[in-house]
Order: sequence, then structure tokens, then C-alpha cells
Amino acid sequence: MKQVFCRDLGNDCDFKAAGNLEEVMAAVAAHAEQVHKIVLNDEIIEAVKGVMKEV
Repeated sequence: MKQVFCRDLGNDCDFKAAGNLEEVMAAVAAHAEQVHKIVLNDEIIEAVKGVMKEV
């Protein structure tokens, strides 16, 4: 299972996504758009993958 925290990307935010890669990326995309008003682009996707941990 993979896990990523929004704060690992430099945000003051306690959001956490966990699951397989597709589930995590879908949750991150929805959170980024709804909470931070950000649409994921290639640069952000790579940053998310860079801080993602295997748990």
C-alpha cells in the first residue's frame, strides 16, 4: 500500500491518502482540486510520487 501526506508537499494540511497508486492519485487529485483549488499537472504528479511512501 502507498501513502502520501499533503504536508509532505509543503502544505499546512493534515490530509492523507493511502491505497494503491491509482487510489492515492485519485484521492490526491480530488483533494487538491476541492481544498487547494489546484489541478494536478505533470510537475505536481511527479512531486506527489516523489514523497509517496510504501507502507
